[in-house]
Amino acid sequence: MAQLTFFLGLSRWACLLFALLFCQQTIAGQLMDGFIDPRDGYLDTSDWLATRTGFLPVPIIITEPAVGYGGGAALAFFHGRFKGTKTPGGKDRRIPPSVSAIAAGGTENGTWFLGGGHLGIWRHDTIRYTGGAGYADVVMDYYGSNGGLGGKPVRFESTAFGLLQELQFRLGESNFFAGVSYRLVDTSNEFHLSSVFPIPGIPALKFDSRSAGVSLSLNYDDRDNMFTPSEGLDAELKLGNYGSAWGGDDSFNKFRGYAKYYHRLSDTWVMGLRGDTEGVDGDAPFYEYPFIDMRGIKVMRYQGKRTALGELELRWSFHPRWTLVGFGGVGKTWASDGKNDSDALYSKGLGFRYLIARKLGLQVGVDIARGPEETAFYIQVGSAWKR
Repeated sequence: MAQLTFFLGLSRWACLLFALLFCQQTIAGQLMDGFIDPRDGYLDTSDWLATRTGFLPVPIIITEPAVGYGGGAALAFFHGRFKGTKTPGGKDRRIPPSVSAIAAGGTENGTWFLGGGHLGIWRHDTIRYTGGAGYADVVMDYYGSNGGLGGKPVRFESTAFGLLQELQFRLGESNFFAGVSYRLVDTSNEFHLSSVFPIPGIPALKFDSRSAGVSLSLNYDDRDNMFTPSEGLDAELKLGNYGSAWGGDDSFNKFRGYAKYYHRLSDTWVMGLRGDTEGVDGDAPFYEYPFIDMRGIKVMRYQGKRTALGELELRWSFHPRWTLVGFGGVGKTWASDGKNDSDALYSKGLGFRYLIARKLGLQVGVDIARGPEETAFYIQVGSAWKR
């Protein structure tokens, strides 16, 4: 579910929430010296973010096809800026800022949400904390695992509370982090079966479901920037166990492995490569099944017991502030019986970026993507590969 997924990763996406304020504040403050970078004379919000105190208003723009167009507002705070420090072994280390945010919004199909979170960078980036909680009323279409409904979606509504708590610890002076997290999703669901079987009198299917689990992770991160990277690798393997021992209804295991690699081909060209695979084993509820997460494809449109995808992105900085983006990818889902595996699912598109905060290395912009069934556009803040 689009907004449920948003809440479970709310703190990781805190940069998305606060940074969207740039679109509004840049227009309103064009005549203010604080928004002009003395280095090149262009609009820039680096110093403004670093010197203001307290929470700041943030507009939210939603373009996810699964829930329709919408918007909202948030209050966010940047705790400092990137800082340099030395490891005990004398190596340079660039410490990203911590971020806090609260948000609320809604979309044209009746979906609405509210929540908050914090991304904490502690003890000279040797400890990373991610915490978030939120509530959402989601209206979406459910297509079934591996297209089990024959392409005829069931309209459903789900009220959900989500909670995430995660700690990661740097291993010595390396770029490896070991982590442990707790995740809970408590839902009340209603499926409108008449949307598939247009027969009068068919009652809606109603049920409650709660999933809760603990995960262990191993992460490697040597990116030059956590917002819009140009060099480095971000990779993670996460294994989770869900069940009554942790406060959930269903017993299942879940795994995910991903790698996002960035390489500067020249002074003006950057290449990004992404690989991602997920899977579940056991009696998992419908919203815990992995789905293909690529631009141009609806959230939860293609689900399965296993999913895998790969993407390539090229960025061309034809100006110190402006960048053109081209991207494409392919994904696939697998069923447990091997009979309902999906075909290869392709997506491609173009976009642009503007370097809105030079000292933070943060770009904002728009992507237009074409998937197997439709074309969609997305407001991007930082990397499009946030999840």
